[in-house]
Amino acid sequence: MSKESSEFKNVDIQKSSEPEAFGALFRRSQDKERENRILDQFTPEQQKIIKSRQRILSSLAYFIGKDFEIPIELGLPTPDCPSGWRQGQKADGTVFLQMNAHDLLDKQMDFLRFVTCHEGGHRRISRVENIPLEEWRENGFSFLMNAIEDPRDNNFVADNYPIFAEQMKTAYEPDFDLEEQAKVKAEDKLGFTPLFMQAGFEYIKQWYRQRQNQPVELTADLPPEVKEVVEKTLEIASRSWWLYPSKQEADESEDLIKRYADASYRLNRDLIWPEFKKLVEQDVKDQRTEEFLKESASSLPQELKDKLTPEEAEMLEEAIQRAIKQALEEGENKEKVEDDKEKTDEGDKGEGGQVDEIGEGKSEGQDGEIEQKAIPLGSLSRELRNKIGEYIDSLPQEERDKLEEKAKKALGDFEEEIGEEIAGKLADDPQKKATREKEENGDDTGDQTLPTEVSREPSPEDLKREKDLQNLRGKLEKIFERDQGAYEQARREVMPIINRLTDELRDIFRERRKVKHEAGHKTGPKINITKRISEIAKGILSIESRAWEKREAPGEKDYAISLLVDLSGSMRGNKIAETFKAVIVLAEVLNKLSIMSEILGFNDRIYEYKSFKERLSAEARSKMGSMSLEVDSDRALWNDDGWAVKEASARLVKRREMAKFLIVLSDGEPEPSPAHNKKDYNLNKVVQDIEKGGEHKIIGLGIGPNTHHVARYYHHNIANVDLDEMANRLGRLLKEMIVDYDKF
Repeated sequence: MSKESSEFKNVDIQKSSEPEAFGALFRRSQDKERENRILDQFTPEQQKIIKSRQRILSSLAYFIGKDFEIPIELGLPTPDCPSGWRQGQKADGTVFLQMNAHDLLDKQMDFLRFVTCHEGGHRRISRVENIPLEEWRENGFSFLMNAIEDPRDNNFVADNYPIFAEQMKTAYEPDFDLEEQAKVKAEDKLGFTPLFMQAGFEYIKQWYRQRQNQPVELTADLPPEVKEVVEKTLEIASRSWWLYPSKQEADESEDLIKRYADASYRLNRDLIWPEFKKLVEQDVKDQRTEEFLKESASSLPQELKDKLTPEEAEMLEEAIQRAIKQALEEGENKEKVEDDKEKTDEGDKGEGGQVDEIGEGKSEGQDGEIEQKAIPLGSLSRELRNKIGEYIDSLPQEERDKLEEKAKKALGDFEEEIGEEIAGKLADDPQKKATREKEENGDDTGDQTLPTEVSREPSPEDLKREKDLQNLRGKLEKIFERDQGAYEQARREVMPIINRLTDELRDIFRERRKVKHEAGHKTGPKINITKRISEIAKGILSIESRAWEKREAPGEKDYAISLLVDLSGSMRGNKIAETFKAVIVLAEVLNKLSIMSEILGFNDRIYEYKSFKERLSAEARSKMGSMSLEVDSDRALWNDDGWAVKEASARLVKRREMAKFLIVLSDGEPEPSPAHNKKDYNLNKVVQDIEKGGEHKIIGLGIGPNTHHVARYYHHNIANVDLDEMANRLGRLLKEMIVDYDKF
């Protein structure tokens, strides 16, 4: 009996009261029906081959991916997935690899094994889901990550499963045609080939040369700016894609898998992305030019024409006319296809038959308009593009912002489309994870099968309820905008401090995360020549040699930092304003460095502005924007330091990070409320218990003059912190905490 039929037999629909069980059964039934519909398109002999290969590859995927069983499902090309290949995740979290059924029948098994092992490798060692979503959504960043992660995955699988390396040539050399296809698609959709895309493909090509023991040889026709970036970063990219766990490490420790993945990601972000981003910024400028020309194609502004030489004006006019001609030709072809289809439908309609009316010979949605085509920017000189860019820079800010927004969206859409087609598809990247969580939380607005509600006229109560909800939404939106505005205004003031401190700390992390090799092993991927020569001089045989080196796992400590801010009445005025800036410095720097952090406030209760689980989202920033309002509330009469510190410490102790800090910012002596005025909440005792326990470090900051009292309570303290120096002092403290953790 097949696995599917046995599962059906063991599920009793009548007795099961669990909606999850019914949902799983329903999904399996749908999957089976879908597979049967696909198989029906093939002969019985072909079906037998497809099913046999499907079983073999499913077993292989499980073998490589270990704990992550990857079923191989059948698929066919669709408009959303032209190749018919994709990796996805179902509502119950099951990861699957869909293969084009035609490829299962026609492709060589070496190719199919390669792709299956490759995807199994991603499930084994790729861990990118914890990258901040806002970082992942930056134009070009996900493409860069894919271009490096793909070779890293291949290296892991090839080094641990040698037969995989033999299949690389079968799979990769034909796949380089994808770059040419991507360029054609880019010229059609964008009007030019993005520089960042060319750089990403170049990394993959140079990795492949490296695997074939060939020297670095950049593609001859690379644009100069792409060549410069790749030359600057290729050595770092190589370090990144060779940074992966051994098979034994992957089998033994999920933590090691994550540490290797995190070290690779940080190399990409800290050392490659700053250079790679320059290409993205140029692409955004070019796409902004494209959007401007499409809007102005029918009538270019005279001010722009006056800036151009006759040759440049002619070049631009030719490019515009070429786009118009292409649009007209494609429009005529579409119209002819629709006319032919309409005639065919008329012939097939028969007496009494009907045909869906979609317009006068045009496809639905056209409304007689010709689809606008991209202006071929690639045919324009860089000087001409720069002149158009200078003109755009002279436009009002609002117009420039609109063009830039359109440009970023167009590039983002194209990047997503190409990213889905390159060989490495990270199964649970931050974007897919967020989308899946949204669907799981019931926020999905896509196609759903739901009971049809009987239509009825809304009652007066319904109308009143809707009106009240609209009013409430309006009030909440105003509060959100106000608080977000307060945060953004303060952030702009301290942005230089944030950038400087982030750069300094990244330099420290970068030095610590350098990949090191440890000698003294009997086996390994690399031999220490000096040590081996010394062994030979001593007569040590090669079989007894301990000159082999192994890579050390990245050893950087992981941090968790909790910030507890006094929001009692004594903090009113300039104190809370400057403290708020200091909190922003800390929050933004920790977010950029991907250090786990929590932001809390207190008076006679605790306010959670950002939990450890949250990223520094717009919502979290908005909540922090309301921080200064609490010092004017009725609750600000009290300063329950002892209780609040004890509560914050209990939260921090639960964290698994190796290095943990609790930073308390306060300007006055404790003034406990009746609710927390107990001997258990004596601040001296609370702090002593925390320091004695050694679970984490605690630091007291005395805000403003005459705050030397913090020295009486906190062993680690900084008193009398000048308000104007608050953000800088807190930044220096953070740097000391990370650099000299063991000295605290």
